Amino acid sequence: MTTTTRISTIALLGFGLAAIAATSSIANASTTDGCGFVTSTQNGMLVIEGAVLSPVALDGSYQFSIQSSGGGGSNNISQGGYFTAAANQQTALGKVMINAGSNYKVDFKVTANGKTLDCDQEIASLR
Repeated sequence: MTTTTRISTIALLGFGLAAIAATSSIANASTTDGCGFVTSTQNGMLVIEGAVLSPVALDGSYQFSIQSSGGGGSNNISQGGYFTAAANQQTALGKVMINAGSNYKVDFKVTANGKTLDCDQEIASLR
C-alpha cells in the first residue's frame, strides 16, 4: 500500500511539473515558438494564414491584418475574434488570399493566458 501511494504521489508531482513547464513555455513564447503565419499559393493567388501552436490548450483572441499593394491596386484586410486551441495542435487563425505578385505586410497578434504575442514573422511550420 505504501509503495502504490508513493508511486502515485511521484506520478502526480511529475504531471504537475510538466503542466507548470508547459504553461510557462507559452507565457514566455517568442514569435517562432507558438504563432506566426504561413504562406502558400492556390490557383495563382497567395494564401496567407495565421496559426498558433501551444503545448497547452488556449482560449484567447487574435488580430490578423494584411496590407497589400501591387499592379491591381491596394487592400487593407482585418480579421479577428476569439479562439480556442487544443494542446499540441496547429490552429488556423485568419486566412487571406491576395494577388501572388503583391507586396504585403502582416500584423498578427495573439492574446492568451494574459500575454500578447507578436506573430508577424513567416514560419514554414509550427511543429
